[in-house]
Amino acid sequence: MKISKLLFIVLFIASFTSTFSQKAYKIDDFMSYQKNHKIVAVVPIIISLDPKNMPRDLIVEDLDKLHESESMLLQDYFYASYLQGAQKEKLSCQIQDVRKTNTMLAANKVNYYNIIKTAKDEIAKFCEADATIVIYFYKSSQTFNEKVKNTVDLKVSIFDKSGLLLWEFYDIASENADKNHLFIEKELIEKILKKLPYHDEIKVEKTK
Repeated sequence: MKISKLLFIVLFIASFTSTFSQKAYKIDDFMSYQKNHKIVAVVPIIISLDPKNMPRDLIVEDLDKLHESESMLLQDYFYASYLQGAQKEKLSCQIQDVRKTNTMLAANKVNYYNIIKTAKDEIAKFCEADATIVIYFYKSSQTFNEKVKNTVDLKVSIFDKSGLLLWEFYDIASENADKNHLFIEKELIEKILKKLPYHDEIKVEKTK
């Protein structure tokens, strides 16, 4: 990942989360898509860091590798958390095993470094999924009243296999410096799972 791409992601996240913190968007007729979503793929999570918080002894390439590992870990955490809650919090869709998702993406030369440039309909096609969940985390550290807080901005989107944006959720979470960014990201993933619109019961039209 080059500097220009890193800055693009940073600005992309910040432009949403600074204005739309803890807000959601859902297309009016989401349920008409929901009933056709049987398999939903969670793609590698995109992670970026506030340039002001980048360690001086770390080059961009090394940071990218760290974020790639973190992305895989969080993608696994999302799937494991989904499986743990599958019995008590049933969704109307099935989340695809992330190992299968990544294998199918890799077979089509899509990975952590280029997924942001790949069209959403192409991603769904490669994963053989009816919809995709795309998660962005933007990490920063700020000082409030002489106390350092670690902050994570979140944007999570659901795209139909056609590439149409169906749902989006924004949030910001902060913790004291004793809780690292990974801890906050895991908390936000658990929140995402509870917020997913697939909890909504599908209305079945009555036949005359």
